[in-house]
Amino acid sequence: MTGLSSKHPFNLYYNAGEYIKICGAQDGTFPDFGHHVANEMGGVWLHPIKLLDGFWLKVTDLDRGISVWTRADTFTNEPWGSRFEYDHGLSHIPVSIERIQLAPEREKGFIAKYRVQAYAGETVRLGIELLARTDLRPVWFSEHIGIVDGERDEPLEVLDRKVLVKDSAHPWFVQVGTDLPEPRVETGALLYGPEFTAGAGCGVAFRTQIELAGQESFEFRLFAAGSSVSKEECLQTYERLTLQHEALLAEKQAAYREIEARARLEIAGETLLNEAFAWAKWNNQWLVQTVDGLGRGLTAGGPTYPWWFGCDSTYALQGVLAIGDTQLAIDTLELLRSKSEETNGNGRIVHEITTMGAVANPGNTQETAHYIVFVWDLFEWTGDEELLRRHYEYCVKGIDWLLEEMDGDGDLFPSGYGIIEIAGLNMELIDSAVYTAKALQAMTAMSEQLGEAANAAKYGELAKRAAAAVNQAFWCEEEGLYGDAIAPREAVEVKADVMISLARKQGIAGYEEYIGRLLQRTTGREGDQAWLLNKNWVIVTPMEAGIADPDKAARALATMRSEEFVGPYGTYLSGIYKQGTMTISTGVHAVAEAANGHPDEALELLRRLLRTFSVALPGSFSEMSPDYGCVVQAWTLYALAVPLIRHFFGVRPQAHRRLLQLKPQLPGAWRDKECKLDGLRIADASFDVCISPANGGEGCLVTVRNEQRWTVALELNGERRESDEAWIQWEVGRRN
Repeated sequence: MTGLSSKHPFNLYYNAGEYIKICGAQDGTFPDFGHHVANEMGGVWLHPIKLLDGFWLKVTDLDRGISVWTRADTFTNEPWGSRFEYDHGLSHIPVSIERIQLAPEREKGFIAKYRVQAYAGETVRLGIELLARTDLRPVWFSEHIGIVDGERDEPLEVLDRKVLVKDSAHPWFVQVGTDLPEPRVETGALLYGPEFTAGAGCGVAFRTQIELAGQESFEFRLFAAGSSVSKEECLQTYERLTLQHEALLAEKQAAYREIEARARLEIAGETLLNEAFAWAKWNNQWLVQTVDGLGRGLTAGGPTYPWWFGCDSTYALQGVLAIGDTQLAIDTLELLRSKSEETNGNGRIVHEITTMGAVANPGNTQETAHYIVFVWDLFEWTGDEELLRRHYEYCVKGIDWLLEEMDGDGDLFPSGYGIIEIAGLNMELIDSAVYTAKALQAMTAMSEQLGEAANAAKYGELAKRAAAAVNQAFWCEEEGLYGDAIAPREAVEVKADVMISLARKQGIAGYEEYIGRLLQRTTGREGDQAWLLNKNWVIVTPMEAGIADPDKAARALATMRSEEFVGPYGTYLSGIYKQGTMTISTGVHAVAEAANGHPDEALELLRRLLRTFSVALPGSFSEMSPDYGCVVQAWTLYALAVPLIRHFFGVRPQAHRRLLQLKPQLPGAWRDKECKLDGLRIADASFDVCISPANGGEGCLVTVRNEQRWTVALELNGERRESDEAWIQWEVGRRN
């Protein structure tokens, strides 16, 4: 478990426990940034409130008369925290400094440890100033539910080594302190460090002097704890941090070693992929957010989207299941269901839930369908029928909402916004149609499992009709692609000006002529038509979901391998715009290739995705490829884990039957390599899977450790093997 370093001082980093999130610049400073809460998305957050704008260290050489607000020269991202090294940034002061910080996994506070090392061989007298800037304020959108930031932060208790600060209008607290020897303490609304930060906060400074002789070193710490409910909770957390900081670090490091061991990927010769996959699992844990009284779940991205989304969850949680964290999947889905029930009550799944519990968007159409699909997926990985039954009732409501309220013409294509939230694209969209067909298949399976025979028959018939309708209505024969949407010509005509205006704002030439040609081609046609309005990446979803007819899937995938759709970092968000790439667009495209028997093409997309690893933040993939947006994004785990585990290794569990099906299809580049997936967790079972060359490369050896004695069924190269032995080893003929 080794950290990764960089020297990109203005890029952001993200430290996280399940309660605390810390985001600043890689030079150790805390610049204001962000748009949801303007200039307030960084600093230290204990959701649903912010605690600090940041903290800074000033070092003064008392003999030379040199003072420096420190900036780190090197940043090292550790899975469990961060290291900052200060050397050249100290000007002519003959010391180096290391700062290590972490947010303990289950504490509402954090620790930053400083080590000052003299290196000139002479005595150096230093003035030390450790300054923090509080900013107790609520998360974005809170004002919509009547929660408004107080006018100021007020110091309540100023003691020798710690200061307790409260928001003037709410029981929001932060205690900041240090173990510096005999510090002088100062507080004040106008007390700032090297950066002026926005907000109605309070400065807290601790100042002292130290003397270092020869090669002597000195350590001290900053502690901060908070609470959004009570002074007592804040003080108790602070005391634990000060008394147990070493144990909390060891505990966090052990937790991250356990994450590394779970679903451990080791492909011979694929060092970058193996490393990136391990970091994607750690990144995923950074995004877990617990808010007492509201729930625990996987947030979308840090630092810009540190709350919960329907769409992001139903993609990301597929990867979460693949790496074996079923409890996180259960917790997140339960949070989505309960908040949707409270807000909508009609089966509709909400789009966006802030950590204050406010719903900013009651839900896009695709999200309800995708939630239903995932409920069955979750059951297959957990075997938990009680869990399935708990969600089933809301799934029934969800299907009714999709096919009644949102499908006025009864064509099985619900209307409304889908994944692509572009103004004007609130019509019958391909992603909503595909996932509705897939949801009907899931409802059929759920109903059969729960003994709901009438529902199973009804949903089964609708599922067949919906899949056939997608292939008939959305297919664009001339282009060899599925369309973005279906609509009558007049519906597109009235939206054309809006779409043309958006294209112009993005500097897209020729879009007006493109839309004009589409409209001209459909002159005189009545009724719904298939439209390629933007060639958005979601046109790959019929292949990803297994809805596409095989011949259409083959043709569409071949078309989408061109430079029109794929750029240097993966799949463009739009084949028309070619201006952005996300890990989700690339990931869904890779899944579509793998699901349709093209592992080589899937691996090529993943290799493009890997070009963005560590570009902005060492050990992470940015939201927007290669290097902007959130520095860590939840659905990146989908992009890696689903192609690798569910398709290349072919993991298809049926936990309720204690059955693990393996249908591997390895890329050609791995044909002569040992491919290992250890610690694969499904329900209460754990498996090690190894696929390696055998018989001089003419065959392959599949080995499975199966200590819980599940039935393991292997399908490979037209052969099927089955065993429930604790140690299974099969030699299969010529490899694919």
